[in-house]
Amino acid sequence: MNALQLAAASLVAAVVSMHAGAQSVPARAPESIERPASHDALLREAVRDGTVIVALFSLPGCPYCEAVRREQLRHLARGQSAQRLRVVEYELGDRTPFADAAARAHGPGNAADAVAPRSPAALAASLDIRVAPTVAFIGPDGKEVAERLVGYSSPDFYGAYLEQRIAQARSRIGAR
Repeated sequence: MNALQLAAASLVAAVVSMHAGAQSVPARAPESIERPASHDALLREAVRDGTVIVALFSLPGCPYCEAVRREQLRHLARGQSAQRLRVVEYELGDRTPFADAAARAHGPGNAADAVAPRSPAALAASLDIRVAPTVAFIGPDGKEVAERLVGYSSPDFYGAYLEQRIAQARSRIGAR
């Protein structure tokens, strides 16, 4: 199955789940991946700690998203500080404002504030992410620092691709 077919299957599964009235997976299940309230704070911490942000963009009820979360990212999240990573998850359709979005909208701002994403959905749009699951590798400046992983076909090769992208991201931001 190629990436386009996998993406289409993921979207179909999400739509079928929504129409069937299926319950989505709870946002904070045990051993779940962090869903940051503030993207700006996450970037500030990445600058301070020299970390690479590994961001899963997902949809509720997406079986491929759950597989990436369970089979690939949860173990990274458990040891993230030792690996100088920050593993997070954003929902593609989540329009809930980030905690600091309101302050940016009303306070004195700069040009960066005008373009800073105000919600997880806006962040996904700013990165042109349209397919779930997508794993993006984001540097402290908020830009992608390695080629993203789109879709999920098999755990056999995905782990190797994930490690390769993390190494590429680390070298681009100068982290070890």
